[in-house]
Amino acid sequence: MIVGIAAGVVTILVDGRRVPWPDWLSGSKWWKAVLVFVAAGSISTGIMLSAYLIAQQTSEAKELGGVDLSGYCTSYEFKGTQGMGCQSPIDLGAACDKRWDREGDTMRFTDPKDPDSGVCFTASGRNTKKGVDNLPEYCRAKYPLNDKVTARSSPPHKSVCRTPVDPTLVCSWHYQSRDAVARKDDADEQWKCYEQKRL
Repeated sequence: MIVGIAAGVVTILVDGRRVPWPDWLSGSKWWKAVLVFVAAGSISTGIMLSAYLIAQQTSEAKELGGVDLSGYCTSYEFKGTQGMGCQSPIDLGAACDKRWDREGDTMRFTDPKDPDSGVCFTASGRNTKKGVDNLPEYCRAKYPLNDKVTARSSPPHKSVCRTPVDPTLVCSWHYQSRDAVARKDDADEQWKCYEQKRL
């Protein structure tokens, strides 16, 4: 678009005879066209470069502090953090209750090394021969405000509800600022919050 505008301006100047052409070019229209687009390209490049430099100089980043992931996770009722995410251990008995719509269930495992071998037992101790076939659904029901929550299982019998977290979202939440962003510090590999301020 900028190139087109610049080309139009140069063409108007040429057609209006405000810019005299040398005698050796006066009869060569293709040379005029080449010069028009070279001039237009130079003008547009200058405009874009100037705009970029101005944009770079109109803001500065103010360090706000660390990323309070623990506080963020607690506010959504998760019990802890793992990496850049929130997580909570799953009460497998409660997962059985939710899956089979009753109360007082417990889960026992037919294979001590397989976290997916759990079987739900009723409060009276009856073996239902059924487990929980969809732990992610249980986690989504428990944490409905987190659309990316899922379940993870690992031996021996450890299952958690977990959701990844955008560190910039934590910064915005903690400092109540839409201008807050998260950046990883190259020196200590820690996430920190910054606020972009216009000069």
